[in-house]
Amino acid sequence: MSFLVDGSNVLGHAGKERESVEAKRRLAQALAGLARSTKKKVTLYFDGSKPEGFGAGLGAVSVVFGGDRSADDRIATRCREGSDSFVVFTSDGPLASRIRGRRVDVRPVRELISMLESLPVSENPATPSADSWEAYFSDEKNRTQF
Repeated sequence: MSFLVDGSNVLGHAGKERESVEAKRRLAQALAGLARSTKKKVTLYFDGSKPEGFGAGLGAVSVVFGGDRSADDRIATRCREGSDSFVVFTSDGPLASRIRGRRVDVRPVRELISMLESLPVSENPATPSADSWEAYFSDEKNRTQF
């Protein structure tokens, strides 16, 4: 089971600026801590084009920008075409209606925010230990700039 996250919806719900590149980076970093803690793969979706220099992944987190399609459309396509089951974090009613019942567990954004806030300090990217930094960046796949 993988997590699919409606990133623009999360940022809007958390009172963050949806278009802020820095807010998007911080969300990806926080989700990397959640992915480590839960041992789940996470795909983070945003509307619009990928900002210059924004990485496509961070640990077990993949970041997808909708480009010419909405993030909602990309999430719905992934749910329809994917062979895995998914937990989708969104508070977008129309998106939830589109994907419900397709091996999908739709959960509200506030649940994801609670999960992120309750991460142990060792999994919180704001206060990483020296050992976690060394282990993380010694893996070649984690050297994308964020």
